[in-house]
Amino acid sequence: MQVAEQTSVKKVTIKKPATARKPKAAKTVSNKASPKKATAATKSPTVRKAVVATNNQASASQKAADKAIAAVAKAEVVLAKASAKKAQLAIKAKTSNSATTKNQLIAARAAVAKARAALTDAKKVVRAAKFDLKVIATEAALTAKSAKADATVKALADTLAAKQKADLAKALAAFESKWLAARARRNARKLKLAEKKALAKTAAAAKKIKAKVSALNKAKVTKSKVNKAKA
Repeated sequence: MQVAEQTSVKKVTIKKPATARKPKAAKTVSNKASPKKATAATKSPTVRKAVVATNNQASASQKAADKAIAAVAKAEVVLAKASAKKAQLAIKAKTSNSATTKNQLIAARAAVAKARAALTDAKKVVRAAKFDLKVIATEAALTAKSAKADATVKALADTLAAKQKADLAKALAAFESKWLAARARRNARKLKLAEKKALAKTAAAAKKIKAKVSALNKAKVTKSKVNKAKA
């Protein structure tokens, strides 16, 4: 997922001008898109390109909105002047029945209608520009959340990978200790059995030797008695 900077747009309200009222200065759309401090989720080249693209788009839409708002302010001035002129001619027409005055009043009314239509069109352009900014802000918010989710998953993956190594080392150490203990017990049993067999063999050999020595001693005694008898 890619990251786009979040853009918030402040609502702009445009009041209709009263007749012969001096129009207020044009308002501007604030909170332009501005890049935020780089985080772990906005360091990759792909993400940086997405951020730049979104900022450029927001900047272009902001300029369009500012231009449209200026057009509304200008249209308000034209409508105010046309309305003031029509009001003056309406007053004059009450005291003058000349064709010139009547024609001027008709022209003034047409100018007011034209100025009002121009103002309506200008306001439509402002609404469209504001809508574009709102779309950019919404898309930026969504992609920012996606980037945050990606960063969270990546951080978790890194943590799990590190923990996996530690757990593996711990498991290997535990297995090694258990295996060595089992092997030591097995070796001890084998040694005990070998020692028992060796002792049995030694005892058997000693018994045979003892019997042989006893037989030799008996033979020696017997021979000695025979020799004495002969003498």
